[in-house]
Formats: sequence, C-alpha cells, structure tokens
Amino acid sequence: MGENMSSYHFYEGKKKDMNEIVDILYEFEKETPELGYPSVDLDKLKTRIFYFMEHGKILLAKNLDKNKLIGLAVLHQTEYLWSREELLNIQTMYVLKDYRSFELFNQMMKIIKNQAKEKPIHMSISTKLIAEPLMKRAGFEQMGAIWRMK
Repeated sequence: MGENMSSYHFYEGKKKDMNEIVDILYEFEKETPELGYPSVDLDKLKTRIFYFMEHGKILLAKNLDKNKLIGLAVLHQTEYLWSREELLNIQTMYVLKDYRSFELFNQMMKIIKNQAKEKPIHMSISTKLIAEPLMKRAGFEQMGAIWRMK
C-alpha cells in the first residue's frame, strides 16, 4: 500500500481530464457496492464535475511512474448555514486502494489547507470507512456523524 511520494504530481482538474476523473469515480462505485448507493448516472456525474470545476476545485493526484490518475479531492468554498463566515468543504476524496497511504493523504491535505486560506475545512465520510485515527492524526476534530434512513 502507498508508494514513494516523489513519483506523484498534484494538479487542478480541467475539462481535458474529464475521462480520467469519470474513470476513477467509477472505481469508487465498484469498491463500495455494499453501501447501496444508486448507480452512477454518467450525464449527471459529468454535469457535477463541470460544476465543481467552475465553482470549486478538483485536486488530482497522478502517479508519474505509471502515468495514471490515482486519486482526487473535490473541493468547494461555502458558507455556514447560519453565518456569512466561509469554510472549505471536501465534497469527495478518493484514492485507488493500491495507492492509499498516510503520506499521500497528508500531501493532499497540505494542498487542500493551502486552498482553504486559513478557513475551516469540513469533510464528511459516508462510506462506513473507520477513519477516526487517520482524521485525528491529520488534525481533524470529530464533529458528529452521518446517519441514513432507508
């Protein structure tokens, strides 16, 4: 798991990256069938990716040795419901299973913190991933949980 950090390139996703972004998000869907989420609607997915390209940022992580997109984070600035104070929301963060490591997560978080420009960063996890140790190690404070009723 995880590979040498020196072989990664981090950059902002643009329209030319659409096919690679869609491919990696399909991998996410394949990895989590037990969650019972709806299947990917390709048109909707592309529309949302374009939305975040225009109104937020999509951070991409590419393995240079394999010339392969291995991770992404979808970010957008928003306001608290009850305040005009802004925060940075991590809508989605996904890294292919074979490339996951604390070092890669940490490098992506360093870039995300720079994008936040001192604003709070919020990240929800809705995949049943037990991430408490990772999130605490990265400096996050647990603020609650996501609950679903079917």
